[in-house]
Amino acid sequence: MALSDSQIFIALFTALITGILAVRLGIALYK
Repeated sequence: MALSDSQIFIALFTALITGILAVRLGIALYK
């Protein structure tokens, strides 16, 4: 079962957004 390029791009983009939100939340809680 191979993933298409679009699915891989969407997965990476989603992971990037989730990571940014997690970092921002962590900084807000830390302060």
